[in-house]
Amino acid sequence: MEMLINDNITAIYNKQRTSLSEKKVISEDLYNNRELENNKSAQLKNVGIGICSTLGVVASLALLSKFDKSHKYTLNPLKILKSNLKNSYLLNTKYKTKEIVTMGAGSITGGLLGGYIFDDKSNMNAKVREGIVQICNITFPIALVEGLSVLGTKVSDKLMPNWSKSKNVFKRITTKLPATAGAIIGLITGMYIGNKTSNKLNEKVFKVKDDRPIKWTDFSAHVDDIGVAATFIADDNIITNSIRRLIPAALVVPGYETGIKKEVK
Repeated sequence: MEMLINDNITAIYNKQRTSLSEKKVISEDLYNNRELENNKSAQLKNVGIGICSTLGVVASLALLSKFDKSHKYTLNPLKILKSNLKNSYLLNTKYKTKEIVTMGAGSITGGLLGGYIFDDKSNMNAKVREGIVQICNITFPIALVEGLSVLGTKVSDKLMPNWSKSKNVFKRITTKLPATAGAIIGLITGMYIGNKTSNKLNEKVFKVKDDRPIKWTDFSAHVDDIGVAATFIADDNIITNSIRRLIPAALVVPGYETGIKKEVK
């Protein structure tokens, strides 16, 4: 009799244990499925924001080509398809401060639009604050890089006239040093000023002290600075032209970073 009771108790215990195990497996499956759905949703959001940022850069390029002083570029899709890519605005323009700031603003606007469409509206203030950081991160460095590179070139022309045309390699390299130094100083100073200015603006406007540091992704926007600096240091060579061609793609990143920004909870 006692053995029968013990066997029944054991059977009940094992049944309960099996039931708990099954519930745990079901719970884990539900959690994993939910995590997978959340990851897919996040990926789709990021893709949407990336597309919007890219479209912002494309729209900016279209606007710049429309108002280019040469008036030789068209926005007619049929004419664009028929024309040689080598003759396009994208492959011919020499990006300077005006072009880069315009593309940067387009990218950030696209990122904000993408964030508004695909992400939670509660994150919009964070995205706007990030947009301010990104536009400052683009504008201040490129303006200083271009300005100090031009100044360096003028200094070289005044102090070392005709050295740039000399057969002496040392002389030719020496003429590039002031512009190179100006570009480096402009980039470092511009990044610092841009970061501090954007943090102060966000603190005043949004009453939020982000004190956002400079991140590694911020350097993507400085491909443009390198391209502009290269123009003044060694224009019209394969390396300079290759760097310049990367500028529009690099400027998609600031818009994307703006669009995916979330409030820290």
